[in-house]
Amino acid sequence: MKIEEFVQQITAVNRAWKVAQEDCDNYINTHIAKILQEQKSAWQVEFYRSYPTSVWFKTDVENFPSGDVFSVRFGNEAVRSTDGDSKWNAEHIPKILLKSLLTESEYLIATQPKV
Repeated sequence: MKIEEFVQQITAVNRAWKVAQEDCDNYINTHIAKILQEQKSAWQVEFYRSYPTSVWFKTDVENFPSGDVFSVRFGNEAVRSTDGDSKWNAEHIPKILLKSLLTESEYLIATQPKV
Protein backbone atom coordinates (compact mmCIF):
# COMPACT_ATOMS: atom_id res chain seq x y z
CA MET A 1 0.00 0.00 0.00
CA LYS A 2 1.24 3.51 -0.81
CA ILE A 3 1.94 6.15 1.84
CA GLU A 4 -1.04 8.19 0.63
CA GLU A 5 -3.36 5.18 1.00
CA PHE A 6 -2.19 4.51 4.57
CA VAL A 7 -2.73 8.16 5.51
CA GLN A 8 -6.19 8.20 3.95
CA GLN A 9 -7.24 4.96 5.71
CA ILE A 10 -5.90 6.07 9.07
CA THR A 11 -7.55 9.49 8.74
CA ALA A 12 -10.91 7.98 7.76
CA VAL A 13 -11.01 5.53 10.67
CA ASN A 14 -9.84 8.27 13.06
CA ARG A 15 -12.80 10.43 12.02
CA ALA A 16 -15.19 7.49 12.38
CA TRP A 17 -13.77 6.80 15.86
CA LYS A 18 -14.37 10.42 16.91
CA VAL A 19 -17.96 10.32 15.63
CA ALA A 20 -18.58 7.01 17.42
CA GLN A 21 -17.23 8.45 20.70
CA GLU A 22 -19.81 11.22 20.56
CA ASP A 23 -22.78 8.98 19.71
CA CYS A 24 -25.59 8.89 22.27
CA ASP A 25 -25.88 5.09 22.00
CA ASN A 26 -23.78 3.56 24.77
CA TYR A 27 -22.85 0.51 22.66
CA ILE A 28 -21.55 2.72 19.86
CA ASN A 29 -19.68 5.23 22.05
CA THR A 30 -17.92 2.50 24.00
CA HIS A 31 -17.69 -0.78 22.08
CA ILE A 32 -17.64 0.47 18.47
CA ALA A 33 -15.42 3.44 19.36
CA LYS A 34 -12.90 1.09 21.01
CA ILE A 35 -12.82 -1.20 17.96
CA LEU A 36 -12.22 1.80 15.68
CA GLN A 37 -9.43 3.10 17.90
CA GLU A 38 -7.78 -0.33 17.92
CA GLN A 39 -8.06 -0.54 14.11
CA LYS A 40 -6.51 2.91 13.70
CA SER A 41 -3.61 1.98 15.98
CA ALA A 42 -3.05 -1.31 14.14
CA TRP A 43 -2.90 0.55 10.80
CA GLN A 44 -0.49 3.12 12.26
CA VAL A 45 1.87 0.34 13.35
CA GLU A 46 1.47 -1.44 10.00
CA PHE A 47 2.27 1.89 8.30
CA TYR A 48 5.49 2.15 10.31
CA ARG A 49 6.44 -1.47 9.62
CA SER A 50 5.77 -1.02 5.90
CA TYR A 51 7.90 2.14 5.72
CA PRO A 52 10.44 1.89 8.58
CA THR A 53 12.89 4.26 6.89
CA SER A 54 10.25 6.96 6.31
CA VAL A 55 7.73 6.73 9.16
CA TRP A 56 8.38 7.64 12.78
CA PHE A 57 6.47 8.60 15.92
CA LYS A 58 7.12 12.15 17.15
CA THR A 59 6.11 13.25 20.64
CA ASP A 60 3.48 15.95 20.16
CA VAL A 61 4.13 18.30 23.08
CA GLU A 62 2.45 21.22 21.29
CA ASN A 63 -0.98 19.59 21.47
CA PHE A 64 -0.30 17.19 24.36
CA PRO A 65 2.11 18.89 26.81
CA SER A 66 2.34 15.73 28.94
CA GLY A 67 4.33 14.05 26.14
CA ASP A 68 2.07 11.00 26.29
CA VAL A 69 0.91 11.17 22.66
CA PHE A 70 2.81 10.68 19.42
CA SER A 71 2.13 12.18 16.01
CA VAL A 72 2.69 9.59 13.25
CA ARG A 73 5.06 11.33 10.82
CA PHE A 74 6.00 10.23 7.32
CA GLY A 75 8.31 12.78 5.73
CA ASN A 76 8.42 16.34 4.45
CA GLU A 77 5.54 16.30 1.98
CA ALA A 78 1.86 16.61 2.75
CA VAL A 79 -0.65 14.01 1.65
CA ARG A 80 -4.21 14.89 0.67
CA SER A 81 -6.85 13.11 2.72
CA THR A 82 -10.08 11.91 1.11
CA ASP A 83 -11.83 15.16 2.06
CA GLY A 84 -9.05 17.34 0.61
CA ASP A 85 -7.19 18.22 3.82
CA SER A 86 -3.40 18.45 3.68
CA LYS A 87 -2.05 15.91 6.17
CA TRP A 88 1.45 16.14 7.62
CA ASN A 89 0.87 13.20 9.92
CA ALA A 90 -1.17 10.02 10.11
CA GLU A 91 -3.04 11.15 13.22
CA HIS A 92 -1.97 10.45 16.83
CA ILE A 93 -1.36 7.43 19.01
CA PRO A 94 -1.01 7.31 22.81
CA LYS A 95 2.51 6.46 24.00
CA ILE A 96 1.28 3.65 26.24
CA LEU A 97 -0.57 2.03 23.32
CA LEU A 98 2.41 2.37 20.98
CA LYS A 99 4.69 0.74 23.55
CA SER A 100 2.28 -2.19 23.80
CA LEU A 101 2.14 -2.69 20.01
CA LEU A 102 5.86 -2.46 19.20
CA THR A 103 8.78 -4.44 20.50
CA GLU A 104 11.21 -2.50 22.68
CA SER A 105 13.79 -2.26 19.90
CA GLU A 106 11.14 -1.22 17.35
CA TYR A 107 9.94 1.47 19.76
CA LEU A 108 13.44 2.91 20.19
CA ILE A 109 13.99 3.06 16.43
CA ALA A 110 10.45 4.20 15.61
CA THR A 111 10.65 7.24 17.88
CA GLN A 112 13.72 8.65 16.09
CA PRO A 113 13.16 11.18 13.25
CA LYS A 114 13.76 9.88 9.74
CA VAL A 115 14.33 13.17 7.92
